[in-house]
Amino acid sequence: MFDKHNQLVFYANILIIVFGATVILFSDFTLVGFLIIAGGAVLMYEQFKQNQGTFRISGVEKVLTIKDTCGTRATVKQQQKTTACHVDNNVYWFKNIASSGSIGNFSINGQFPIEQVKDKHSKYQVCMALPTNPMKATKGIDTILSYDYTNAFGRTKGELSHVIDDETDQVKLVVDLPKGRPIASARAYCKYNGTEEALLPPVITGETRIETEIENPKLGAEYCLQWTWPEANIIKKITCYLK
Repeated sequence: MFDKHNQLVFYANILIIVFGATVILFSDFTLVGFLIIAGGAVLMYEQFKQNQGTFRISGVEKVLTIKDTCGTRATVKQQQKTTACHVDNNVYWFKNIASSGSIGNFSINGQFPIEQVKDKHSKYQVCMALPTNPMKATKGIDTILSYDYTNAFGRTKGELSHVIDDETDQVKLVVDLPKGRPIASARAYCKYNGTEEALLPPVITGETRIETEIENPKLGAEYCLQWTWPEANIIKKITCYLK
């Protein structure tokens, strides 16, 4: 939870509390001991508060819907509860939005983002304003991010991923594919610190729907839901090319 410096501070605060308890048990300075314990507890509380993340996210559900067998048109709808951990937070950024095709039509709770940027890794970031009453954001607000993909899923292998940028309780990834080009195989995995780790096999329903759930995902990790579907036949390829 803490880096090395903060671990030392944490242990120092523990020693302060233990010293206060020792004063109470082995001396007549009971009040002094309680004051020492109270001081150590306050320091520990402040340390936890300072090291708390900016936001906490619960119940993320990210659904990718591919609308045609060519994979040319698709939408993403990401629902989550966003809780600000500090009252001075006034904006929230959705980050790490990437695709092999083009992305557009960003919407947050039915409104245009107040800002949209593309970073040096060609990933998009979009920003929403939090309620002017900071207490609403600290209690948690339901947020829905949606956007469109174009020409992103034409290959036989596709993937939906989600990067854990904030403390998150749960993530659910869902892919809905069109009828006429059923799923051949699917897998779920996690990329963290340069390594790849397999997750439990995803649930496949009706050859067109794939989903996986992750409890307590790791901060900084990328969770991926990958699938393969058959190569389009020659007629479909020509139809897709002419679109």
